[in-house]
Amino acid sequence: SFAFRRIKLFQEVEKFSLVDGLTGAFRRRVLDERLAEEVVRAQTFKTTFCLMLLDIDKFKNLNDTYGHQFGDEVLRRVGEILRGSVYETDFVARYGGEEFAILLPRAEPAGVLRKAEALRKAIESAAFDLAMQRVKVTISLGIAHYPRDGQTADAIVRQADRALYHAKDTGRNRAVDVAEIPRKA
Repeated sequence: SFAFRRIKLFQEVEKFSLVDGLTGAFRRRVLDERLAEEVVRAQTFKTTFCLMLLDIDKFKNLNDTYGHQFGDEVLRRVGEILRGSVYETDFVARYGGEEFAILLPRAEPAGVLRKAEALRKAIESAAFDLAMQRVKVTISLGIAHYPRDGQTADAIVRQADRALYHAKDTGRNRAVDVAEIPRKA
């Protein structure tokens, strides 16, 4: 009985070290490991994958205006919506403060854009209620594909981040594939 409880406690501690307690998404360290594994898998089997980086638009304003408890509730709900909106083979992680990452193995660009748009709409239409007020929350997404946009995990992350910042710089509440960004002359 005591040994069983120790094993159970160890499993719970292990789970919490892999999963963000607030959002239910995997932690950044786990994403980094999974991304490296996915690069090896894609190289070995000549497959593709996609990385989406997304950011809650104007999150600092939400925290400043409505308080950190409301900000935490937004993070929790966004994590819940993301985890509930992807396939079992997809991988959702909390990338940083109000940023999330989604790894989509064997994903094709057209399907990923549809998925990104569905995620964007799901967050935009979700009810974020505070007392008698409904607060609108939106996200911006950046998309990069392996091997089209890079040959390493770091390169794919940089390209997805570049696409995310382009989405934010061009109006927010939108998804941008890095391939859509005009090349500078």
